[in-house]
Amino acid sequence: MIRIQPRVQAGNTGEDTRCPPPRNLLVVVIVVTLLCVTAGSAYPVSPEDPTVERGLDYLHTCQKGDGGFGEEGDESSPGTTDWSVMAIVAAGEDPRSWTTNNTSPLDYLQASGNETLARGGTADIGRRILTLIAAGEDPKTSGGIDHLAELQRRVKPNGQAGDHIYTTIWTVIALAAAGENTSTSTGWLMDQQNPDGGFGWTSGAESDPDDTGAAIMALRAAGIPPGSPVIQNTLTYLRGVQQDDGGFNFGGTSASNSASDAWVIQGIVAAGEDPSTWEKNGTDVVSHLEGLQNPDGSFQHAAYVTDNPCRMTASAIPALLGRPYPITQATLAPGRQQPTPAISSSPTPRELDPGDVGAITLTDDSGRTITIQGTPERIVSLAPANTEILFALGLEDQIVGVTDYCDYPPAALDKPKVGGYSTVNIEKVVAADPDLVFASFGNTEDVINRLHDLGLTVISLDPATIDDVLHDITLVGEATRQEEEAAKLVQNLTARIQAVTDKTEALEEKPTVAHVVWYDPIWVSGNATFQDEVIEKAGGKNAFDSVEGWKVVSFEQFMTTDPDCIIVNSGTGMTAEEGRDIIYDYFMTEPRMQDLSAVKENRVFIIDADIISRGGPRIVDALEEVAQDLHPGLFGAKEPTPTPTRQSRGMGVAILLLALGFAAAAGRMRMR
Repeated sequence: MIRIQPRVQAGNTGEDTRCPPPRNLLVVVIVVTLLCVTAGSAYPVSPEDPTVERGLDYLHTCQKGDGGFGEEGDESSPGTTDWSVMAIVAAGEDPRSWTTNNTSPLDYLQASGNETLARGGTADIGRRILTLIAAGEDPKTSGGIDHLAELQRRVKPNGQAGDHIYTTIWTVIALAAAGENTSTSTGWLMDQQNPDGGFGWTSGAESDPDDTGAAIMALRAAGIPPGSPVIQNTLTYLRGVQQDDGGFNFGGTSASNSASDAWVIQGIVAAGEDPSTWEKNGTDVVSHLEGLQNPDGSFQHAAYVTDNPCRMTASAIPALLGRPYPITQATLAPGRQQPTPAISSSPTPRELDPGDVGAITLTDDSGRTITIQGTPERIVSLAPANTEILFALGLEDQIVGVTDYCDYPPAALDKPKVGGYSTVNIEKVVAADPDLVFASFGNTEDVINRLHDLGLTVISLDPATIDDVLHDITLVGEATRQEEEAAKLVQNLTARIQAVTDKTEALEEKPTVAHVVWYDPIWVSGNATFQDEVIEKAGGKNAFDSVEGWKVVSFEQFMTTDPDCIIVNSGTGMTAEEGRDIIYDYFMTEPRMQDLSAVKENRVFIIDADIISRGGPRIVDALEEVAQDLHPGLFGAKEPTPTPTRQSRGMGVAILLLALGFAAAAGRMRMR
């Protein structure tokens, strides 16, 4: 039983502005006070509460012309529409009455049903079933699709649905709402509870409030009593991780956010407790969630983050109304016709195919295990090398977002931009509605973790060697279901590498080579860099192999080392306005450099910085080019290097040096 008690709204000074000010008569004061307690400050709030009404008004602005819901500037999203429909039903309104161009969100969902099955994962299908049930539709027949059968096919003999805890959670909630037997899946889920009482997103993962709150809803939907040890232990865990501001975060040091607040509140309600009594430093979790509402009615993701306000608002409304999932029809708004649920009271059991899970589980370069459902159709690349790999595998049509520095092949320039390399615009990434994101070391760990926290599927690529590049090509091929194309590309690149090393490994004399990234001061590539490996495989010896990564060397050190050959970068902002390459020009015209052997013997070579710095297929182009420069007798004389005339859309000098400094500080000197 939920206990209802007075509560002061967060941010107020004790006076609830939703209640009229006291009048002259004591009786008026008493009446107003009682009204405030029962209608304004109590939990759960009513659908007529201004907080809910403003939220619903904002959701109206999220509805698109096709009846669906999506973030500002974006098209309708099936996921956002699902959450919005459930919020509308939770508020007692009929989603059929929410129309634009005479089209309701249910019309939109029926039209996008096949897309959801094709692109959606296990949790997505479970969410769709919950939406249909909330709206009084039959998930077995809505849109001509048997959603229940599709979800049941993803349940394994041991009860696990999909490959993770969170996929099983939403499967249990959906199947329980449909009246299906969930005992096996519920048993599997209970076995995944961590010793601290919480649940993680996958087996073996540390507990987090989001999945723990959702797990409580699943267990209660499956009939587990609130007083059972498994439920009580989850509450103990949640009390221990409530943040100092009264809210909840996803885990780690991330900020409290409205999504975590909502799922925890719903979990607490499902467990039979009143979340408004869960206080920390005088602020309860319900007040914290209310404090994230903007004047326009939307809810922020966090105090300083406005990601996905439509999605956040759709999550907050059921939580404030005290409606955990599954949301079923209670009382629809007056004047609206309440549809009759069409779910069979005794569904026919379906034979499960445990092998047909439609998923692939991979481990990315950060060591994170990633599960991908179906074939990705909307891909965002957060590094130039990743973009080059995707294009090389023929995935250009699936790319819906790249960084400002993704300039190869030329078609990449026409792709929507989602920010810089180390300054990713997270809102743009989310707005692209990707079902797969390829990130990189240079995006920063905080950004990558944030993308994971937002529920995006992210694969991090961080190749340290040429062999790692080949591995990552294979990994991208597996993740995108382009295994055959990836295998062909790796085979081709491997053959080209061997064609070079077969000739250079037997060389008795190898020239010393300096790769110069910048000249003022002089930055060189030392060991543990792609450039060092390219020089070695091409039949040279890095003149600065004692340098760790990319470092500055003094003029005197460079002159004393006197390398046999010098390779200088071109592109990435290193081309002067008059068309001369400024690093090459420096070595060839600076009087103090004229005593260098490489300058005297005309063995200063220009190479495109992108091909020798990016961990993509063109790293093999760099190998072949350097081998030809160093050993023209073995590989044939190279055509004269044309003077660059186009300024690359690369990092630019200032950004390049900042990147070098960042890499040096991190102890891992590679650029993408």
